[in-house]
Amino acid sequence: MPTWTILGGGYQSYLKGDYSAAYEEWLPLAELGDAEAQYNLGVMYDEGAGRERDLGKAAEWYGMAAEQGFVDAQTNLGIMYMSGQGVPRDKARAQHWLQMAADQGDSEAAELLQQL
Repeated sequence: MPTWTILGGGYQSYLKGDYSAAYEEWLPLAELGDAEAQYNLGVMYDEGAGRERDLGKAAEWYGMAAEQGFVDAQTNLGIMYMSGQGVPRDKARAQHWLQMAADQGDSEAAELLQQL
């Protein structure tokens, strides 16, 4: 079953602005290792959507998804290391994650690598 099918209810809740419901739907999946759910929780903490904004927690969730090859999480984590938001500024780690994303075709990551 495709992940988007499983996460569909969470997405519908998120799009309606019911962030608590989206969080409750995604958290168990994220804890089971679903990279897309982990990424989505990272976004929620990153943006402060239904959660208190916590860049450290965002980086943790992005990191779990990035380790599994989730390209958007890799880009976001690279940006966090590049800027030192939620994690210590670390050019080598930023380059690592941005390169991983760029290698998967992420044009934003490729452009950001040029700035390092």
